[in-house]
Amino acid sequence: MGTPITKLSGVGKQRAALLNKLGLETLEDLISLYPHRYEDRSVVIPIDEVTMHRGEFVSIVATVLQPPEERRIYGGRTLTRFTVGDDTGMMTLTYFNNPYIKLKLKEGKTFNFYGRLDQKAFLNMVSPQAEELKAGQSPAILPVYPLTAGLNQGQMRRWVKEAFVLVKDTLTDPLPEKLREKYQLAEQREALYAVHFPKSHGDIQKGRRRLIFEELLYFQLGIGLYSRREKDTNHYPIGEVDNAFLQLQPFMPTPTQEQAVAEILSDMNGAFAMNRLLQGDVGSGKTYVAGEAAYAALSAGCQAAIMAPTEILARQHYAYFAPLFEKLGYKTGLLVGSMTQKEKKAAYAALESGEIRLAVGTHALLQDKVAFQKLGLVIADEQHRFGVRQRAALANKGKKPHVLVMSATPIPRTMALMVWGDLDLSVLEGRPAGRKEIQTFLVDSGYSERLQAFMEKQIAEGGQVYMVCPLVEENEELDLKSAEAIFEALREQYGDAADMIHGKMKPSAKEAAMEKFVAGETKILVSTTVIEVGINVPTATLMILQNAERFGLSQLHQLRGRVGRGAMQSYCILVSDHKSPATRERLEYFCSTTDGFAISNKDLELRGPGDFFGSLQHGLPKMQIANCATDLELLTLSNTCAKRMLQYDPMLSADHNQAIRRKVDALFNNETTIFN
Repeated sequence: MGTPITKLSGVGKQRAALLNKLGLETLEDLISLYPHRYEDRSVVIPIDEVTMHRGEFVSIVATVLQPPEERRIYGGRTLTRFTVGDDTGMMTLTYFNNPYIKLKLKEGKTFNFYGRLDQKAFLNMVSPQAEELKAGQSPAILPVYPLTAGLNQGQMRRWVKEAFVLVKDTLTDPLPEKLREKYQLAEQREALYAVHFPKSHGDIQKGRRRLIFEELLYFQLGIGLYSRREKDTNHYPIGEVDNAFLQLQPFMPTPTQEQAVAEILSDMNGAFAMNRLLQGDVGSGKTYVAGEAAYAALSAGCQAAIMAPTEILARQHYAYFAPLFEKLGYKTGLLVGSMTQKEKKAAYAALESGEIRLAVGTHALLQDKVAFQKLGLVIADEQHRFGVRQRAALANKGKKPHVLVMSATPIPRTMALMVWGDLDLSVLEGRPAGRKEIQTFLVDSGYSERLQAFMEKQIAEGGQVYMVCPLVEENEELDLKSAEAIFEALREQYGDAADMIHGKMKPSAKEAAMEKFVAGETKILVSTTVIEVGINVPTATLMILQNAERFGLSQLHQLRGRVGRGAMQSYCILVSDHKSPATRERLEYFCSTTDGFAISNKDLELRGPGDFFGSLQHGLPKMQIANCATDLELLTLSNTCAKRMLQYDPMLSADHNQAIRRKVDALFNNETTIFN
């Protein structure tokens, strides 16, 4: 339950509501709100040295030497100026529109001032934070907490200190002493004190190590507990499989494609049903591997089902597989929501009779009316787009069929094994033969005329263009170019050569627009991120991403993967007027590499594991302090610890593990079916 946040002094209904916005309802929540950075005010610069640090944040200890000078300046604003000094010299502090600062900075009092030194003005600091120092007191390393509008750091620091005093005696360490000794971890109270009230950077390091290890341990114990399944007997062994499907391909498979096919066929012939994740970068050739798996099932007298997250992708898979399997003597059927009742009824009958051997569809395959004669293989494409229950519902239409799930979001192999628990893993690397690396550039809107000329050049040479925008409609609050506004301008200029597709359109309208683009009837397709997943148009050579700063790195990578799927040189242009150095650095990094594993690592580092994995797999908890990208050593160490614990106590039911089990359940909100 915990102690209500309103027990804190000065926290009534209004401030409690602000703290609730940060997810803080109890004092225990508050002491688990870890600082996201620190201000080291303990390193004090004497005033006679501050000119060496212009433009930097510095900490000084100085006394207010005289009453402030106050005057009105341009725009009706007020300027308040103080002269302060230490044993080495004097300097000026300037505050704008702060009528209360003169009540705080009284003549003769000594303060720790922390702020950025003026880049231009000599010996001046603008609006520094001021902490009064009592006799014998020194500046400290101060924590910086996440905030919401209406709260400030001073309040948060006071409340965290008060909360810690109120609850510290009730805290019991969930990690047993032997475990702490084995992994050299601080005791819980000691770790919490060190991260909130550090005396040194060593304190911070020691406290964070314990708390990060603990959080990663709960994370991996949860994955181990909730993803574990009993292995199912293989009811559909496939026997020997010939090369007939491969012989229909216009290419030779890459070494990693060959390896993935071998792993899949070995699984399908083993003692247990296959349960494998096929992970590959965009354009690495997962569809071919899925085809080999489907052919193996069909050759063994079974049916197979491929479930895609969108009708566009389902129809694309159908268009690829149907003619190939027809040549091999097997009928492929399509089942999507926009089909007529008559078409659906015919598909149901053909599936139940076994006439349709390969079913390709969307979640329409999950309907109660859908029954298979002998479903031996389920393939879920872009697996993170489906809830676990949806994948399980399709598998339940057969008697424990083989399961292959595919993901185009690459993450490092060791991390994937930790995240996807009990799934066996196949990884595709490299590009299929004949495909060139996509060239990527970052420009601002000032390049619009040159970009238009480049677009026309691509079309003249036989290419096609995607123009992707983050919004469908104009939004006055956000200065973003919407798909509709861009489409109207392009339609006016290029007529029927330009078309638009977005998620709010009816499925039939989306299909029609996509089919025209695939057929080459339209040359420019304005879109939202509905085209992010799986669309394959070999003649699409240019991807233009408007307001590129609005997309995450992994999403940018998925979108870029819609071009470069043929033999022609392809390009991706990011358009952004965003000036933030961090944003520019992120977009420039994206331009520097096409390596999906490197990009997803960077994305993980920037966004944090909760957001990153949340896009991969619904239901994973967000973490408070750990970062799977930067805390790899502790990730590996805690993984070893989790495996050992589950080996000796599979359900964490032993007395000494009860506190840990409660923490794991709390972290995962008792969701026991969130995993594959």
